[in-house]
Amino acid sequence: METTSVSLLDRIANDGENSDWAKLFSIYRPFVASVVNRYPALVSQSDDITQEVIIILMRELPAFRRQRTGSFRSWLRGITVNQLRIALRKSKKFQQTDSPGIEMEAELDELANPASIAAKKWDEEHDAMVLKRIVKVVRADFKETTWTAFQRYAIEKRPPAEVAAELNISLNSVLLAKSRVLRRMREEAAGLIDE
Repeated sequence: METTSVSLLDRIANDGENSDWAKLFSIYRPFVASVVNRYPALVSQSDDITQEVIIILMRELPAFRRQRTGSFRSWLRGITVNQLRIALRKSKKFQQTDSPGIEMEAELDELANPASIAAKKWDEEHDAMVLKRIVKVVRADFKETTWTAFQRYAIEKRPPAEVAAELNISLNSVLLAKSRVLRRMREEAAGLIDE
């Protein structure tokens, strides 16, 4: 990879290309769906709720401006909570007096509270899933040898000289592979994951 990239959020905010949007959807659609699927009363509506969150994300993201650490993550949590509330209120289960909908409303209130345990869990799960997805996105930007050198040295913690000998590349190439891949991951994750 020879070009320097700005963050995915910045690219989208500045008239991102279809490939940028596709990357964002590949990162966030599975995460939002996993959150929605935690609410048994709404599982049958999971695809619709997830789609609504994605539509709002698509419509509002170009105007989004990061104001503090974690602001994108919090913003997305708010959108998701609001869509879950809308779906819950429309559901017949919520309208029953002894329904699980009342319990779910309390759970959504907790998730909406940025100081709650539920919000902290959201943050942790968000960062883990986003990182996993970003690894997949960034992986395509590198040659096989570069990626393998990075993986064996940075992830598997193998000595760089051993990795260089095994891959028949220079020690400097192994060190550069780690540096380039990590830099690219940080660029792609900027604003999505807090360091």
